[in-house]
Amino acid sequence: MKLLTVFALLCAVMALSTAADEGGSDGGTELKEKVNVEKRTLRYWLKWVHWTKYGNRFYRYFPYRWTWAQAQRFCQSKHANLASVRNLGEYRAIQRVIYRATHRYVPTWLGGSDAQQERYWFWIDGTPFRFTYWCRGEPNNHWRREHCLHMNWTGYKCMNDISCHNRYPFVCVRKRI
Repeated sequence: MKLLTVFALLCAVMALSTAADEGGSDGGTELKEKVNVEKRTLRYWLKWVHWTKYGNRFYRYFPYRWTWAQAQRFCQSKHANLASVRNLGEYRAIQRVIYRATHRYVPTWLGGSDAQQERYWFWIDGTPFRFTYWCRGEPNNHWRREHCLHMNWTGYKCMNDISCHNRYPFVCVRKRI
């Protein structure tokens, strides 16, 4: 449905653009201004087309298998951060974003870390770290090297601490500006 809407908007902008180019001096300026407004609206809409809204935030799954730091840097390039989770509803919404993209519950980076201080977990975007859905026995900091958080671990699809150097796909979150 989104693709059809984008196509329709693109066709409308092209038609208006062609008409503006052909419309001589009488009324051509007004038409060109309208085309520019339509183009800006289309560009704004296109940058949100793959993001999923939940509450006042937008989420997007990226299939690239990167380290936690690489994933966070990529999210920042999109004016976002690795996703934080505030409650179970939001956790499930992020799972749906992943499932729609992969048709599975793939282990995926989130923005949680205790790399600065052991057992002091925080979200990279500054959200208070109040909600957890840890797997049984987690976080366990196995081998004293597990400082990053991923979700959909094991059949329980819960949170797990794991080495930040592992490579997983990730979910970014951002607010609309």
